[in-house]
Amino acid sequence: MEEIPFETIDAVASTFLEGTTTTVSSITSTTADVYAEYEECYNDPMFTIFTYTVDDMLLAASMAATVFNVMVIFCAIKLFKRSGDTMHLFILNMTVGDLVLTIFCHPNELLIRKHDFLQQKHLCAVVHYFNWIGLAVSGLSLTLLNVDKLIYFRWPLNYDRSMSKRRAAMFCLAIWAVSIGFVSYCWLFNIVYIFHQDCSLQMSPSKKFYYEIFTMLFCVLPVTSSLIVSIYLFNLTRSKRNATNAGDTSAFKNKVKSLAFIFATTTWTSCSLLPYRIVNLARIHLFTWSELSCEGKQRMNWIAWVLVYLLTLNPIINPLITSLIYAPYRLTIKKFLVNIPVGNRPLYSYQPDGLQSDSSFASVRRNRNRRSSCTELASLRQSTEVVRISMSEPPVTPMKSDDGFSFESQSSSDKKLQAGSK
Repeated sequence: MEEIPFETIDAVASTFLEGTTTTVSSITSTTADVYAEYEECYNDPMFTIFTYTVDDMLLAASMAATVFNVMVIFCAIKLFKRSGDTMHLFILNMTVGDLVLTIFCHPNELLIRKHDFLQQKHLCAVVHYFNWIGLAVSGLSLTLLNVDKLIYFRWPLNYDRSMSKRRAAMFCLAIWAVSIGFVSYCWLFNIVYIFHQDCSLQMSPSKKFYYEIFTMLFCVLPVTSSLIVSIYLFNLTRSKRNATNAGDTSAFKNKVKSLAFIFATTTWTSCSLLPYRIVNLARIHLFTWSELSCEGKQRMNWIAWVLVYLLTLNPIINPLITSLIYAPYRLTIKKFLVNIPVGNRPLYSYQPDGLQSDSSFASVRRNRNRRSSCTELASLRQSTEVVRISMSEPPVTPMKSDDGFSFESQSSSDKKLQAGSK
């Protein structure tokens, strides 16, 4: 749910007034004109079908993304305990911000647009409040993720001192404190408020600069700076990769591999978040909504909703990028899924890094002993059969012939003697 939309189907009157400097007291005199304009400019069946279809798809995608966000959080905690890399703390912080959006904000936003009985003022206020917090935490955490890698590759000797575990944890807590503090200030002092029960966020004309501050400090500047740093690191590591890397450590190679994930998630965040923010700022400062023609409003309405849906996709795609592109998370999730128990025991036994537990070693040892005992029994049985056959046959005596010696059994020689005596 976006804070200052262009034109919404369910709240045309409030958003139209928000785009101008009209005060709330003049609503009753302009409501009929606004809805007449709505019937003329926004009564598009194709647009209604488009929004309802995309809302249903995004609702299902948000539920699936919630599962992936939870798995990424589990992997981040596990990998941080194992390696101590501060990068996993920033991934954890960013994913928690995305989880707030996918598990609560986006599903409620989509359901509120579809069902009128959910358009309650307090529910809408809570959804907007956590939406701002989730967006702010996710954007600032992405910035710290890129700064962490910039310090490591640009000033490697100062990395351990500049980005220790304790300092990284303090940065994460500071992100939440600043985000919650700014958003709470805007709500507690009525800088932003919900108009009636249409879930549209309104701001008094004299305090709209708070929205611009939020957009610039928590969305545009963090994402833009992250994109610049990510491109710089990508070019830097590519040049290092082309050079000799005989003395590179495994830790350095792992850091280099992580840059592909950082570059991918930063690029996706820039493409999904920046367009709406930039266009919305241009709408506020460069043109007046009420002065547009009906065709221009229809065109801008389509553009606005496409950008809003693209913004909604950001926390849905982020966990997929983390779990599919970044190898440690991909392998950890794979091991977790393979070792899901079926009944009272797991379907497969997947040991990480070629290591086996004591029970697995014992089972291997038992299997080897069983195979060796079976082999010994088979060889003993074969030797017994050979002895039995050799004992049943009569002894063999050598016989001299014209061609040389030949061997003849005792029974055949006895028969020949008996024939000669006859």
